[in-house]
Amino acid sequence: MSAYMALLRYLFISAARERLFLTLPVLIAAGAALSLFTSSSAIAEQREMAAAFFGAGSRVILIFGLIIFSCFHVRRAMSGGEIAFILSRPLSRGAFVLVYAASLGVIGMICAGLTGVFAGFIIRPPLDGLVLWSASLLLETLLMIVMALFFALTLNSAVTAVLSCAGFYALARLSGFLGELASSAQTHGGADGLLSKVFTAISMLVPRLDFFTRGEWLVHGWREEGHGIELALLQCVVFIPLILTATMIDFSRRRL
Repeated sequence: MSAYMALLRYLFISAARERLFLTLPVLIAAGAALSLFTSSSAIAEQREMAAAFFGAGSRVILIFGLIIFSCFHVRRAMSGGEIAFILSRPLSRGAFVLVYAASLGVIGMICAGLTGVFAGFIIRPPLDGLVLWSASLLLETLLMIVMALFFALTLNSAVTAVLSCAGFYALARLSGFLGELASSAQTHGGADGLLSKVFTAISMLVPRLDFFTRGEWLVHGWREEGHGIELALLQCVVFIPLILTATMIDFSRRRL
């Protein structure tokens, strides 16, 4: 517990030094203002349009902000010797990965909570939809933080880790669409048939992030059928331990 609290304090100091808790809320507030300004030109359903714009924009700002912070923080700690110093304590590498992921997860929970508060005060969506959207945003944030930690610890460059996370996020967001394309192109031969097999493999190997943080929840609220939060939770239960296990295996073999 003492090691966890020390590492959590270290990460909070780093986040405060990088102005993470200031920059992300300012960017999200700017995105909300832009959403309200853009939707004001609509003839009807201005709130619904603003909610859809805010849901998509704030999600991207939050996820990529945390990805950039996590990747650059880990690589800077690796090159500066902070991680080697932490591992000199009675702490195994597997426990270090778990504690580091949990500490980054706390920071992600705070940022996701602030985003939900912004959505409630600025967009004023239905309460049930806001709760569902905020919970799903938290799950998506935790999943991508674990993914960012994996790439940051396994790759030797922060830029490469950020780009890898961005590519993974894009594939995960498009995996449902790629699966639909693959199913429609299965009867074709040649290059189309080969691409359909590639798209099918991609849709099976990466999580379906299109089930997460749907803008329709901010517009219509909770609906009994087709809300998808169970599938989002199930994917987190499956993929987060899998990614953490792969991270611990790779990091235990790596020389610092």
